[in-house]
Parts: sequence; structure tokens; C-alpha cells
Amino acid sequence: MRTAVVVGHDFCGFGQLATPAVSTVVTVETPREVLRYRVYARHLTPGRGAPAHGLYWGDLTLQSCVGPDTGFSYLQRL
Repeated sequence: MRTAVVVGHDFCGFGQLATPAVSTVVTVETPREVLRYRVYARHLTPGRGAPAHGLYWGDLTLQSCVGPDTGFSYLQRL
């Protein structure tokens, strides 16, 4: 499986990466195209900076810390 991953520190303004509601449509603009994804699942794992092995899924995974834990949002391309 090929999964693109975007990771950002919550204290740098990227906390929203791990908190969009399931069914939210996310638009990603690149220099070549505009891509649309839908959030199909979310996961919270204990600890900040927790190992992410096996936690990247879908077409795009967004990751950021959420409080004392690490959150993941899983997206499928539309």
C-alpha cells in the first residue's frame, strides 16, 4: 500500500491534522494539482511521539499530537 503522510507538531499549529471528523472532505493543493480526500477513520495512540509503525493507512495519513497522545486521521482520495 502506498500512503502519503503529513506530520506536524501541535504546538506549531498542526494539531488540527489529527482531529477532523469522519466524513470531512480535505483539499490538498500542490503545484501541479488539487487533490480531494475524505476522512474515513481516526485513531489515538497513547503517548507523544509514539512509534507509528503500522499506523499509516489509506491514501493519506495526517498525524499530530493531541494532548498527551498521538492522533492519526486516515483519508481516502475522492
